[in-house]
Amino acid sequence: MPVLDDTGKSLLLRHAADKHAEELPYIGRNMHKAGYIDEVKSTISEFMQYNLSPTDLDLLIKAGEKRSTLQAKLKDLRLLYATFLEEIKNRFRTPEETLGLVASLVPGSALLEDSVIAFDGFTGFTPVQYRLLGALMATCSEVICTVTIPAEEDLYSFREGVPEQDLFYLSKKTIFQLEKTEWLAQREADFAHTPDLDRFLEAQRQLRKRRGIDRLLFGNPVVRLSNNPPLAFLEAGLFRYPFKSFSQEASTLHLSVSLTREEEISRVFRTIRTLIREDETLYYRDFAIVCGTQEDYEDAVTKCASLFHVPCYIDKTRKMKMNPYVEFLTAMLRVIVTDFAPDAVFHFLKSGILQEGEEDIFLLENYVRARRVRGREAYGQSFVRAFPTPGGKKREESDKLALLQRLGALREKLMDMLSPLLGVTEKGKVVTAGELTEAVREVTTRCLAKEKLDAEASRLEEANDSERAAEFRQIYEKTEALLTQIQELLCHEKMDVREYAQILDAGFSQMEVGTIPRKVDRVLVGDIERTRLREVKYLFFTGVDDASIPGRVSGGGILSETDRNFLLERENRIELAPTPRAQMYIQRLYLYLNLTKPSRGLYLSLSAVGSDGKSLRPAYLISVMQEMFPSLILEKTEGIGKLSDIQTREDALHRMAPLMRSYADGLMQEEEQADFLALYGMLQDSSQIRAEVEAAFKRYEHHPLAGALAEAIYTTHLENSVSRLERFAECHFAHFAKYALSLQEREEDEFDAADLGNVFHGILEDFANRLEQEGLSWKTFSKEEGERLLHLAFEEYTQTYGESILYGSARRQGKLTRIERIMQRTVEQLQYQLKKGDFMPEGVEVDFRQAGDLPEIHIDLSKEAEEKEAEEKEEKQEKEEKQEKEEQSAIPVQGEIVLHGRIDRVDLAHQADKVYVKIIDFKSGKKDFDIAALYYGLQLQLVVYMEVAKAMQQEQHPDKEVIPAALLYYHVSDPLIKDGAGKSKEEILSKIRSELRTTGLVNESDQVIALLDEDLSGAGSRSDVIPVKRTKNGTWDSTSSVVTQEEYDRLASYVKKQIRKAGRQILNGDIAVNPYQRGDRNACTYCPFRSLCGFDPSIPGYHMHQLEKWTKEEVMHKI
Repeated sequence: MPVLDDTGKSLLLRHAADKHAEELPYIGRNMHKAGYIDEVKSTISEFMQYNLSPTDLDLLIKAGEKRSTLQAKLKDLRLLYATFLEEIKNRFRTPEETLGLVASLVPGSALLEDSVIAFDGFTGFTPVQYRLLGALMATCSEVICTVTIPAEEDLYSFREGVPEQDLFYLSKKTIFQLEKTEWLAQREADFAHTPDLDRFLEAQRQLRKRRGIDRLLFGNPVVRLSNNPPLAFLEAGLFRYPFKSFSQEASTLHLSVSLTREEEISRVFRTIRTLIREDETLYYRDFAIVCGTQEDYEDAVTKCASLFHVPCYIDKTRKMKMNPYVEFLTAMLRVIVTDFAPDAVFHFLKSGILQEGEEDIFLLENYVRARRVRGREAYGQSFVRAFPTPGGKKREESDKLALLQRLGALREKLMDMLSPLLGVTEKGKVVTAGELTEAVREVTTRCLAKEKLDAEASRLEEANDSERAAEFRQIYEKTEALLTQIQELLCHEKMDVREYAQILDAGFSQMEVGTIPRKVDRVLVGDIERTRLREVKYLFFTGVDDASIPGRVSGGGILSETDRNFLLERENRIELAPTPRAQMYIQRLYLYLNLTKPSRGLYLSLSAVGSDGKSLRPAYLISVMQEMFPSLILEKTEGIGKLSDIQTREDALHRMAPLMRSYADGLMQEEEQADFLALYGMLQDSSQIRAEVEAAFKRYEHHPLAGALAEAIYTTHLENSVSRLERFAECHFAHFAKYALSLQEREEDEFDAADLGNVFHGILEDFANRLEQEGLSWKTFSKEEGERLLHLAFEEYTQTYGESILYGSARRQGKLTRIERIMQRTVEQLQYQLKKGDFMPEGVEVDFRQAGDLPEIHIDLSKEAEEKEAEEKEEKQEKEEKQEKEEQSAIPVQGEIVLHGRIDRVDLAHQADKVYVKIIDFKSGKKDFDIAALYYGLQLQLVVYMEVAKAMQQEQHPDKEVIPAALLYYHVSDPLIKDGAGKSKEEILSKIRSELRTTGLVNESDQVIALLDEDLSGAGSRSDVIPVKRTKNGTWDSTSSVVTQEEYDRLASYVKKQIRKAGRQILNGDIAVNPYQRGDRNACTYCPFRSLCGFDPSIPGYHMHQLEKWTKEEVMHKI
C-alpha cells in the first residue's frame, strides 16, 4: 500500500474542505488563506502521531461545551479528520501509521531478536514512537536511549513533579516515559504477572542499579573539555541557578557586535581562515555556524563563503513554490480561471519556461493593455486594430501590418500551447480532476518543459550553483509525482479549474528540495533546533539578538495555547504537541546542547541593524554569558575593518568600493592611504576596480546636444504647446525624454484623470454648439432646456469617446451617472456666473490655428526681434534684456516657436470703443493661479491664452481698445457641502456657488469688475464668481487676485521673454537634469522618467533647482 506524503495529505484536505465547505463554519472561511491548509494538515498529523481518533475528538467536543470557539474548531477538525481517514482507507498509508505497522511487525522479526539498538540525539518521542520502542524492548536483547542530564540531577524525579521551566524537564520526562513504555510492553506480554506501575518502576530501577545496566557517563569536567576550563564551566553551569561566576580569563569565549549581518558573517569567515592558517591540524569540518534565525543569514553566508573561499553546507530544505516551473503552471491555470486577464496571461508568458522573445512579449502586453483585449474569444481572433503609437507619431501602413502579424504569431502560439486546457474547459462542459491533469501534462509536453529545466540545471551546475541546480533537476519529477497523486486520489472528482488550481497550489506548498553536502570537509551552517551538531572544535553562534533569541515559536496552530492547556488540565488529560510556552523551554535546552558542543572555542555575535533597517539589541543570552564570565566584553567592530584583515582577492575587490569613496571624499586617514594605494596598485587591472574608480569620482556634468543633432531633432521651427514649455521649465531632461525621444508610459485600459478632463471639455463644447443650433444663449436657456441639451450632449459624447471606454465595465458605467450630475451642476453654475455680469461667450475650444500668423503665436527667437522689442521698453528693462542676451550668446539666433493650443472659452463684453476679454480654462482638478510659478515658467498658460485671445479680437476690432478683463480657472465638479444639515436649499446653493468660484487673475479696474460681477459694489462684499473681495474701506483685500493693466502688460511681456528663452535653450540642445524643488513639491515626484535620468542628489553636480515662494509684489518687482 503506497505511503501518503504531506503533499497528498494537503490535496485530500483541500478537496475535503471544498466538499464540506458549508459544514465548516470556523475552518471553512479560512481555508483559502495562504498557509492555512498547512496548519490543518499539521493538526491532523498531530492527532495521528498522538493516537487520537475521531471518537476521541467526540469526547473532547463534549468536554468543550462551555468553550464555544474550541468546540467549533474541534467539530470542523473532526469532520475533516474523519473524511480524510475515509478517503485513504484501504488505499494509502500515512507516515504516522507506518511506525505503527513497523511496531506490529517487530515481534516476529528474527533479525531483531538478539540485536542491540541504540537511539542517540533524541530529546523526546511521540506516542507512536514510544509504541515502536515498546515493541523493540519486548523483542531485542537491549535497547539503549541516550539522555542528556547532569550527575547531580535525580534521574527519576519526574513523577514527583518537575517544573516545566527546569532545564532538564524534557530529559526527565523522557526517562519516565521510557520506563512506562517498558512496563506497558511487559504488561501486554504477561498481564497477570506484571505489577502496577509504581512497584514495577521501583523493582526495575533497583535491578538496573545492581546489574549496572544504566550507563552513567558523567565527568567533572567532561572528558572532551578537560583542557578547556571556560567551556567546561559553561557546560556545568549554563542556565543553572543560582549563577556561578568564572573567576579566570575566558580566553576561549568571544562576544562581538557588528553593524550589519554581512559584516558579522565576514568576521566569522575571517576568523575561520585565520585559525586554520595558524593551526595546520584544523579542517573546515571542525567549524560550525549556528544562526539565531537562519533565513536572515543565508544570503550573507552564501556571499561571504564565496568571497573568502570557505566551503559551506547550509542545512536546510528549499521551498519550491517560487520556482519558475511552478510559476508557469500556476499562471497557466490562472489564465483559464480569470478568462485571459492581462496579469495572468503575461505572468504565464514571462515565467521563463516558454523562452519567447522578451521584446515580442512586451509589445503584445502593450497592445493588449492599450486595446483592451480581454477574454478567450478575443484571443481566439486575429488582431485587426492598429497598434498605438508613441507621442502621436504616424506609422506606415506596411509597418502597422507587419507589427500586427508579429503580434498575431505570438497570439497563435499562446492559444496553441493552451489548447489542451481550452478544450477541456469549454463553457458548460463538466470536467474531472483527471481530465484537467492530463491537459496540464499535455501543455507541459508541448512547451518542452522537461528539456528546458534540464538545460537550466546544467547551466547552474557549470556556474557552481549546486543548490539551484538540484532544485531544477528535481522540480519536474516532483511536479509529475504531484499530478500522479491528484489522478490517484481525485481522478473522477468533478471540479472547476479554480478548485483544481487551489488543490494544485496546496500541493506546491508542500514541495521541498533537500541538499546533501558535496564535500566532507566543509563548514556546517544551521539553526538552533533543526541542526544536530556532532563533535566540533569551534562554534560560531550568529544572530544572538532579541529578535531571534528566544526564537519565534508558533502560536499553537489551529489549536491555540489556551486550547491545549485546557485539554491537558482535564481529568482524562489529552497530550498533544508542546504548547508555545513549552516550546520556549525546549528551545532553551537546544541552546544548551548547541553551546556546549565545541571543544576549543565558542564565538557569539550579533548585528546592530537588521535587514529591515531597524536596530537590534543583544539577546538575554549575552547578559547570561557576561554574568557567568565577568571578563567577557561585547566587542564592537565597525565598518570594513583594517586593510591587514583582507583574506582573498575577492574580499579585497568587495571592500574597495567603500574604501574608494572614503579616499575620494578625503575621509581616509593619512596612515591608511599608503596601504590603500598599494592595494589599489595590485588590483587596478580589474574591470570592477575601474568601474568603482569611475563611480567614486563620478560627478554629473551637463553636456548639451550637438548643434546639428539638436537641429535634426527639433529643426529651427519649434511646434510647441504651452504645456510643453511648462514641462521644460520643470526639468529640461524630462522635456527631452518626452518630446524628443517620444518616450511615454504604457497606455493602459483605464479611464484616468486625463480622460475625465477630455470628457468634460467635449461635453461642454457639444452643449455650447447645441445652444447655438437651437438659437439659445447661455443667459436665456431654461433649466429644462439646459438639462435636455446637456443630456443629449452627454449621451453622444460618452458613447463615442475612446471607442466607448466608459462602457467597458460595470464600474466605469457607474461613473457615468456621476459625470452627468457634475456636468449638470457645471452648466447651471456657468450660466449663473454669466448672468451676474455683462460678458457673453464668443467661442469655445478656440484653436490657435484660427488666429493665423499672429506674433503672439509665431514668436521669433532671433536677436534682431528681441532687440526691436527692447527698444520699445524703458531703460531698466532694456538693460535686463541686454544682460540676458549676453548670458545666452551661445544660443542660435535663428528660429521661431509656433505655439499650439485651444482656449476652452473666450467671453467678451463690448462698451463703445472698448472690447473686454475674459478667458476660462476648465480643470477637472482644483487649481489656483500662482504668480511665482508664472515667474519660473511653470504656469504660463493663462497669460499666453489671453494674449492670443486679445490679438484675435484686435484683428477683428482694429478701431477699438482690447482690454484683458480676467484670466480664470474653473474647477468642474459638484462639491459636497459639509454641515449642510438643517440649512435651507438657498443656503446650501450659496455655499456650492462659493465653492465653485473661479480662480485666476482679474483686472482690478472697478469698471471691469462691474462687468464681471455687477453685485460686487459695497464695502466688505465678496464675489461668488471671481476671486475678489473688498475690505470694509472698499479696497481689495489680500486674498483678491487682482492686477492693474500696467502689471498685466509687464506679466505678458515677461511671459513672452520666458518663451523666447526656453525656445533658444531647446534649440541649443539643453537637456540638463535640473528638476525644480519648491517647498515640499518637486518635478521628480510624478515624473515617469525618474528612473531614466540618473538623478541622485548624493552625486556631485546633481541638485534640485530651488524655487522660492514669492508674493505678487516681489514677483512684480523682479520682472
